[in-house]
Amino acid sequence: MLATVIMSASILPAHAKGDRPAPPSFEELDINGDGELSKDELKGPLLDGFDKFDTDGNGTLSKSELPEPPRPKR
Repeated sequence: MLATVIMSASILPAHAKGDRPAPPSFEELDINGDGELSKDELKGPLLDGFDKFDTDGNGTLSKSELPEPPRPKR
């Protein structure tokens, strides 16, 4: 029985073990494909901190303005 538990745990995807899935890439967030992220394309922490991240004040976020994603806890 213990072998069954160990085997079934080893075949679960990483996110099923409690790990977070990878954050979406810039390209995945850039829904309209214009190379910049608008408030309409964002949600959560990126939207909440939008004005702080928009360092040039142009109303969109470029790749260079995005903060580093949080590192998974180990």
